[in-house]
Amino acid sequence: MSQPSGLGSKRWAQRATAAPFGELAAVRATAGQWRNGLAGLTALLSAGSLLASPTLADHLGGGARLVVGALTILGLLTLLFATWRAMDAAFGLPGAGDYLTGERLQAWEHEQASRAVTALATARWAFLLGLLLIIAAAATAFWVPPVTGTLTRVKTVTGIFCGQLDSSGGHTVAIIGTDGTVHTIPVVQIRSFQQPANC
Repeated sequence: MSQPSGLGSKRWAQRATAAPFGELAAVRATAGQWRNGLAGLTALLSAGSLLASPTLADHLGGGARLVVGALTILGLLTLLFATWRAMDAAFGLPGAGDYLTGERLQAWEHEQASRAVTALATARWAFLLGLLLIIAAAATAFWVPPVTGTLTRVKTVTGIFCGQLDSSGGHTVAIIGTDGTVHTIPVVQIRSFQQPANC
């Protein structure tokens, strides 16, 4: 059954009058949902990064490893910042003044709601930036060709050579240095082999 237009208008006017009283609660409820989502996503991406890092680091060279690591760390820090801003919007800070009058309480609630909206907007932009940084790290790791071969440090009678073990023939060993130079070393000159983490 439809209501008379006068009654409907009156109810909307009552809701409009009551809206400012729930402004702060509504903003904080929305911020609380963002906080929960951001905290869950940040925890998931952090756990995934920790699990994938050792395997990924073995497949990337020095420069690519640094770029992917820096992008991932920046992305996770940005997501943590977004979560903190959403928490700030959801909880706010208690006021130091007294709110014994309606005007003071109204001004404080309006100020808190405005701050919460600003903090939530910052959280949303930081979330987007953090997610883009994580995606950039994943794309870089996918795009950069993996390092092949095994890092080897060979000590000979004439010096020390470090790089990728390219091949070993019957009487020689080939090491590709970090600058791309190929060193062919006779086996009889080798004093020791090591497999370092880096050269």
